[in-house]
Amino acid sequence: MEQTVYLRKANLRDIPAILEIEQECFREDSFSREQFAYLIGRSKGIFYVVVEQEQIIAYISLLLHAGTRYLRIYSIAVHPDFRGRKLGQLLMEQTIATAHDCKAAKITLEVKVTNTPAIRLYMKNGFIPVGVKPAYYHDGSDAIYMQRTL
Repeated sequence: MEQTVYLRKANLRDIPAILEIEQECFREDSFSREQFAYLIGRSKGIFYVVVEQEQIIAYISLLLHAGTRYLRIYSIAVHPDFRGRKLGQLLMEQTIATAHDCKAAKITLEVKVTNTPAIRLYMKNGFIPVGVKPAYYHDGSDAIYMQRTL
């Protein structure tokens, strides 16, 4: 039996599953239920989830910067039990398509300097490092600021 994975826009009922992934992936840097409610329901952006057998296994939150033509990858995560299945790549492809649909000039993101798998994924998808944000994360780690021009 073939597993069917699909991507859809998130809704508020998805928050418990999203929070579970968030806690698994980010621990002390994780967002709250209220932050996810805002990102899904009220922010100027788009929030996608990846679903398999009615279980949410990955997500991405994209924000449109007011006054610019930038699309920001605000948060992206794949549940640890489902890594290695190219779900991050699926989310990146959706992000790039969304950026084109929104007529964005650039896609931007921050990534922890120690997150080598994510940095590789972003570079594979045309992102380049353009700066460092010191002590960006809860533990004092720096973030690499990356962007992709469209």
